[in-house]
Amino acid sequence: MDTGLAERLLQEVRSKRQIELDSLAERLKVNIDKLRGIIEELKKKGAIKVSVKVDRIVLPGPRLLSLKGLPEIIIFNILKDFGEVDLDKLKSLVASMETGDFKAGLGKLASQKIISITRSDGKRVVKLLSRSSRYIDKVNKMVKLLLDNPNGVDVAKLDSEAKKIINELSKRPGIIIEKEIRKTFVSPGEKLEYVIKELGEEITSLTPEIIVSGLWKKKRFKEYDLNERVFIATPAKLHPIHELVNEIREIFLNMGFIEARGPLVELAFVNFDMLFQPQDHPARDMQDTFYIKHPKYGTIHYPKEVVEHVKETHESGWRTGSTGWGGKWSIDEAKKLLLRTHTTAVSVRKVYELGETEAKIFSIGKVFRNETVDYKHLAEFMQIDGIVISKNGNVRELMGIIKEFYTRLGFKNVKFWPSYFPYTEPSLQPSIYVDKWGKWLELGGAGIFRPEVTYPLGVKWPVLAWGLGIERILMIKYDLDDIRIIYDNNLRWLRHLSIFG
Repeated sequence: MDTGLAERLLQEVRSKRQIELDSLAERLKVNIDKLRGIIEELKKKGAIKVSVKVDRIVLPGPRLLSLKGLPEIIIFNILKDFGEVDLDKLKSLVASMETGDFKAGLGKLASQKIISITRSDGKRVVKLLSRSSRYIDKVNKMVKLLLDNPNGVDVAKLDSEAKKIINELSKRPGIIIEKEIRKTFVSPGEKLEYVIKELGEEITSLTPEIIVSGLWKKKRFKEYDLNERVFIATPAKLHPIHELVNEIREIFLNMGFIEARGPLVELAFVNFDMLFQPQDHPARDMQDTFYIKHPKYGTIHYPKEVVEHVKETHESGWRTGSTGWGGKWSIDEAKKLLLRTHTTAVSVRKVYELGETEAKIFSIGKVFRNETVDYKHLAEFMQIDGIVISKNGNVRELMGIIKEFYTRLGFKNVKFWPSYFPYTEPSLQPSIYVDKWGKWLELGGAGIFRPEVTYPLGVKWPVLAWGLGIERILMIKYDLDDIRIIYDNNLRWLRHLSIFG
């Protein structure tokens, strides 16, 4: 403990009797975090007392700021000029007000018996029943108070009637914002004078000046308590998902791969059609895919012959030896914009760009699927994707690459099972054995791109391809049973994680 600072602190508390922590730090010209440690020690000694006061503050919400008042007040003021008016005309007089606010304002006025709504000549008519209203006066006064105090109003300083209005307004979304402000106060303890005297006689930290001057001979040294809790240092470090991404990137780079990137907002043509997924495939439905509302369509920048070849492949198989999916292929469906559902969209772009060139490419990035979020599913997650374009590529080479990747990641037991994917044939399901869980775990999909994928893009060489989830690997590394923990931003969990290499 800094004895000099502790003495100054106690002198301030002695003179002020009670002082707020922020004010104390400002008067002592010291960082508030440093002050907290000293306060804790002095509190244990009985020199000071610490109390916390929680103030409830209310501020004007976004809807209140936008409307410059409550919907019922705005409508009431208009009706004072007209007396009664048909509902459609009233709507036109408050055209800038959203329908929800308009209905809420009418409902509130009707419930307070300030207006009536009747039918006349086939039209609904709104009639003002009273030009003065105690309810409107009270609420208007509170709204004015909120708008005049954008930094907040202390609820504790309001009377009971005003508090009741605040509680009612808090139930209406966007009208007010509530905040709690905690203030810490320091006041004298029973042993204040004793500790001030003790500090003058005790050395808590040895300095060269104390040694040279010989001052230490006239003082006693503070005893160290080995059982005292100490401050735990939490140095900055990358989030575990970034640590894992960097580790995976390093593995692939060391294996001779080149990293590729692609857009998050993708064309359905690239995300689905180029990968020979039929246009009526369930994965294209809104249940699985996030489509962009505006703009709804994008531009296909691939040559006309490529688009035509993809179209013919879907409809009849073109020159691939396939019969295709049949039916009529729609260019409008292919032009739709969406959030990419897999990083395979990056891979298929590279197949077209590179053509029949020996290449090893990988990509890491976010993908999006309209999933119900639970302990093992997320709507937004990370995926690794890779391709090898090779004249003599085969399934054994593909299995060897994936096995080597998992081995370097620390998983020794890797198996492959036959599987099915729309755009690969043959298709494989890589699985690893997790010792601490005692079971095999599927971690992605792999295979060789079908001719229906590669031929329209001008590639007849085998293209080895795979896609693997990242979060599931992280769950294994940290023994997690809920995928949501990864993105919860729980500081306690993050601080106690080891940094893996």
